[in-house]
Amino acid sequence: MIMCRANIWGNIGLSLEHWEIYYRGGALATCPTNAEGGYDLELRDAWVEFFTGLPEKASILDVGTGNGVVALIALETGTELGREYEIHATDLARIDPPHHLPDGEARLAGIHFHPGVATEELPFEPESFDAVSGHYALEYTHIDLALAEIHRVLKPAGRARFIIHHKNSLLVQNANRSLRHADWVLKETKIYRLLRRHIEAERKSRAAARNTWHELNLAAEFLQEGLREPGAALVVGVTLDAVQKLLHLRSKLNPTAMEREIARVEKELRASVRRLHDLVDRAQGDSAMRDIEATAAGAGLSVLERVEQRHAGENLVGWRLTLERAQ
Repeated sequence: MIMCRANIWGNIGLSLEHWEIYYRGGALATCPTNAEGGYDLELRDAWVEFFTGLPEKASILDVGTGNGVVALIALETGTELGREYEIHATDLARIDPPHHLPDGEARLAGIHFHPGVATEELPFEPESFDAVSGHYALEYTHIDLALAEIHRVLKPAGRARFIIHHKNSLLVQNANRSLRHADWVLKETKIYRLLRRHIEAERKSRAAARNTWHELNLAAEFLQEGLREPGAALVVGVTLDAVQKLLHLRSKLNPTAMEREIARVEKELRASVRRLHDLVDRAQGDSAMRDIEATAAGAGLSVLERVEQRHAGENLVGWRLTLERAQ
């Protein structure tokens, strides 16, 4: 059965636009990342080990690639080993990593990116790849259809490795905390709505503006108090800084431009909230992972490994699942 890509995405409850906004921002990877924006320590080691086991001139497919962080690790691993890997990278989002990443054209040279491609409908011939990779990718698909396609494009004895969000991971804990902080901003204080009201009141009269200024300050004080909670700076601190900057702009911009700027800032936060909900909703527990293993077996892929993936010591960041197609 052929499904249109828009329906595939919609049926699993994700919003493509929010992820495209994130990728256009130039981030190489999602958390946890190092100072250069990529994966390091145990996470990078897991991928280096996987790509090191491939033969000379191996063909690699990275699905759900985003801005190409794992494809880049494959490229760097091949270079370090003196091997010429053929690397393809797909994503349903309209990605353009060579242009979205700083120095992307040079940094990603040799990786063939395929935007607008669903893992459930890969545009490659059967038995095209020695290896398939996916970092926080498989769980965002229709897993049964995706695994069937991965089996189709893998060569006999080809392997696939996925890092999958874990329900008990540090990332999910942090995401839930940030979602709570976003609720303070968007639902409890409604600070952007209050900011709009105040700016409108200023145009009418000083008396009206005094009342709205008081409301806006109460909301800001509530959020300022919330900054005492660990991790609140990621959402609350950024919001307070944004509101301060917007207040400085109100004397420089006309009403239409001012509303556009407030809407842009609020939209960025709402997009981040949607991405965090996607992460939490797609995180897998032990029972769900057993279901994935059974689905993989039904697609003709044997499970070589399923372990909890750690980072920087004991920080749980996901599951590591390694599969193999029968010869």
